[in-house]
Amino acid sequence: MKTLLTLGFALLATVMVGQEDISAKVAGALSKGNAALIGSYLVPSVDLTILDDEDMYPKDQVVRKLELFFAKNPPISFDIKHKGTSKLDDHYRIGDLVTKTGKYRVTFFMKKGQDGMKIKQLRIEDYNGE
Repeated sequence: MKTLLTLGFALLATVMVGQEDISAKVAGALSKGNAALIGSYLVPSVDLTILDDEDMYPKDQVVRKLELFFAKNPPISFDIKHKGTSKLDDHYRIGDLVTKTGKYRVTFFMKKGQDGMKIKQLRIEDYNGE
């Protein structure tokens, strides 16, 4: 019985870690301009918007585009301002990215999968002050 309980708690802990909220880690990567770390949290094909560039891209191309964006706009900070869950159980975060060249609104949508939370959509847009 004791072994069964221990096994049950271990299984529960594994499931909970797999569904961990990655938003704090993504926020930290955004504030540091760490495109590679963001890439580790992406689904294989991502709906990406960076300013006027909007399309579906494979994750390796998303990482390259983020590297270029961060090279032109070195990040200073990123703060999550709003979070929620859609009707389809996608989790989203909206925040402000402050860079040396200006301020941007960042939105990312995450979905639960067998290997945990992953980003399926990422938007970096001009900040309009709202």
